[in-house]
Amino acid sequence: MTLRQTRVFLGIALFCLALAASTGAVLRYGMVYGMPGWAANFTAVRHAHSHLMYFGWVTLALLALIWRGLPRLTGRTLSRWVPWQMAATALLALISFPAFWANGYGLTQIGPAQLPLGSMVATFNGLTWFWFAWLYIRATRGLADRPLPVQLWDWAIFLLMVASAGAVGLAGLVITGLANIFLQQAFLHLFLDLFAVGWFTLAMLGLLWAQVDPARLPGWLPTQTLAIALAPTFILGMSPTMVTGRLFWPAALANLIGAGLIGVHLFGLWQRRDRLTSLFPFAALFLALHSLIALVLIWPGVWRWAGSTQLRVFFLHNLLLGWTSTALLGLIWAMWGQRGALQTGLGWVWQIGVAAMLLALLGVGFTQFVPIPVPMLYRMAYWASLLVAGAAVGQLFMREEEGEGRRLGE
Repeated sequence: MTLRQTRVFLGIALFCLALAASTGAVLRYGMVYGMPGWAANFTAVRHAHSHLMYFGWVTLALLALIWRGLPRLTGRTLSRWVPWQMAATALLALISFPAFWANGYGLTQIGPAQLPLGSMVATFNGLTWFWFAWLYIRATRGLADRPLPVQLWDWAIFLLMVASAGAVGLAGLVITGLANIFLQQAFLHLFLDLFAVGWFTLAMLGLLWAQVDPARLPGWLPTQTLAIALAPTFILGMSPTMVTGRLFWPAALANLIGAGLIGVHLFGLWQRRDRLTSLFPFAALFLALHSLIALVLIWPGVWRWAGSTQLRVFFLHNLLLGWTSTALLGLIWAMWGQRGALQTGLGWVWQIGVAAMLLALLGVGFTQFVPIPVPMLYRMAYWASLLVAGAAVGQLFMREEEGEGRRLGE
């Protein structure tokens, strides 16, 4: 895949980020002032927002950067089908937004038929990830030496496939009309949680380690062990009423081990941050916070209490916005070229907006301990979301230069 094609797909991913962030601001507005008439279905709009973030922004950007960096690590050319796979992934990711906007995972009237458009598009989108996995296996099969980034991507893609089964399961429940709360919870969190904690985190770590000179890599870093530890952690996202002790303890211990192994990667990257982007230190703070949370969730009482609050919203945004999106933006902006006033300014706007939003969401989660009215915290989150959306939209107008692009395949 050429540099020009990579930039096209990254541009589409950045557009999805801008649209999803703007939709997030609409949702925050609705929580304060009420949803506008053109976006009255809050749940459906939330699904459109979250799926565009997952499918169109993070996943598409990760795939583009992995394909860009892989030939340098393997010494092999990519299949001519890679741009077609990326085009299909991008197209279906864009279609997911209007498909979910009207009725979310519900049925939509199309002529005489009622169709689960959101579920259908999600399923087709998932098929492109299997296509990506097949092309990736062909591109890396039989390597005599698998560099650290490739090992991390191997296991990231494995967890992507496992998480995709959750999306397929959700679609199956809708299509068959089966009303099973336990399966609905299990499939939902297998998809949403493992997708973010597993696929996003391991793929992102691989991209970051790809920026470091191989001579400066540590002697050992966990890859397979990390993936195995993260696999059952989605259980902790399920409703506490659904999770027995036999399910909780293996998941909590695995979560603790996974957090420790992520900490090993984070410590190694921090020591080599001179080779990473200017946004990495800010992103690293939120990954470190995510790991520290695992120390607290080992207590069943704390986990059950957290499940009864709004902290899950904070956990999700901390991982997806604070860590993954910030780290991805740093890598993409490095490809765009030399730092200018616009990029520096947008970087500060992004960081201030993200920090303020996460602080407000954390306050909402701890509302019984924080002496700040919840409506005020919602307003704070809304105004912070405008900063995030403004930075996301603003970066669409950044001029692309032939610049840094180091270790990204140039």
